[in-house]
Amino acid sequence: MIAKIKIDDIPQVVKIHRQELPGFLSELGEDFLKKFYDASLDIPEIFTLVEKENEQVLGFVTGATRVKGLYKEIIFRDVFSFIWLILNNLITHPKNIVKMAKILAYPGFAEDIPEILTIVVSKSHQGKGIGKKLWTEAVKEFQKRGFKKFRVSIYDRLPANEFYKKMGCRFEKSFQFLGEKMNYYLYIIRD
Repeated sequence: MIAKIKIDDIPQVVKIHRQELPGFLSELGEDFLKKFYDASLDIPEIFTLVEKENEQVLGFVTGATRVKGLYKEIIFRDVFSFIWLILNNLITHPKNIVKMAKILAYPGFAEDIPEILTIVVSKSHQGKGIGKKLWTEAVKEFQKRGFKKFRVSIYDRLPANEFYKKMGCRFEKSFQFLGEKMNYYLYIIRD
């Protein structure tokens, strides 16, 4: 059953995020991700929907009605905790200093276009239609909020590019981010 994320779901969401989405946010650590998802609960522009079975989170989707300034807003919800977590990570992983600087250059941060930030299903539940169900519910959520389109960004090397095409997304453009090619897809919501 798909429902809005609750605070009790966050540890499972973080675990799935770290296992299935290697990347910079995962590199910042479990505590950072917990704080991130917890802070996002109070920001109306963000939604996270989880697919659960017997209280086990099988997958989730996170969307934002605007990306511009969003990460700053999340961090400022608990600025000292976030700064501590980020500094701790940068001290123990100095190579992340460059990544942190580059992350600020993400093109989506300059635009106010709704975007799916994350959609992921745990490895043991992939191929069962859960991703499609999460996608469908995210589309409904954007539509309920009055949006007619949204964007998805994905690393070019990932097989999820095919998933977005199957869902009806149209390729928009490619760009370089953190030294890798990423693709933007646009989804037009049909009434």
